[in-house]
Amino acid sequence: MSLPPRLRSLVDQLPFELADVEAANTVFERWTENEASHDKRIVDIWTYCYVVRYFYVKSVQDEIRGASDVDALVTKAYERVNEKRPGLREPNRYAHWVSVVCKRVFLNHVRDGFEKASIHADDGPRLPPADPSRSYNDLGFTRQVVANAIDRLPDYLQEPARLYFLEERTFVEISEKIDKPVSTVRAYKHKIVKRLRDDDALVTLMQWRKM
Repeated sequence: MSLPPRLRSLVDQLPFELADVEAANTVFERWTENEASHDKRIVDIWTYCYVVRYFYVKSVQDEIRGASDVDALVTKAYERVNEKRPGLREPNRYAHWVSVVCKRVFLNHVRDGFEKASIHADDGPRLPPADPSRSYNDLGFTRQVVANAIDRLPDYLQEPARLYFLEERTFVEISEKIDKPVSTVRAYKHKIVKRLRDDDALVTLMQWRKM
């Protein structure tokens, strides 16, 4: 995946590829030992670039809506890394730890957004990515209720509904899958959301999650 121009200019300042996590770990370990300003600069650049790329990918995958949300998540994750890394016990796993911080910030964002969402929102009910902090039974129950609601839709709406709500596919991907124009897929989605808003089981689920 190509990087945004502003990120590429920073990545080009690194003495190794952004994906080379072993090199990032090595520089971080060396910096914790000698506190050299040059190593700190490399660590800071790599960390920032990694965090930006993480949330940029989520945005491209349509898992984050809005540039302002991306910027806010980048800032939150980067600040959290800077705040917590002095106490990191395994410097040789720095890159992995940064990825975990990003994932937690992202999952918190998804959970907060899901809890605030309403069945009457324009996008309708969306399932969040699997969150380790939630029980398997809870996630499975939620998915099953949504799947059952989709089964109650007219036949021609069921497949696009499964692709959109359960598999989180984009409009383009759904268009290719069902061999319909993107404009038709958008129209289908509008009809799906309208029907799901009136599904008693799904409405009950949303009310239950607010308790």
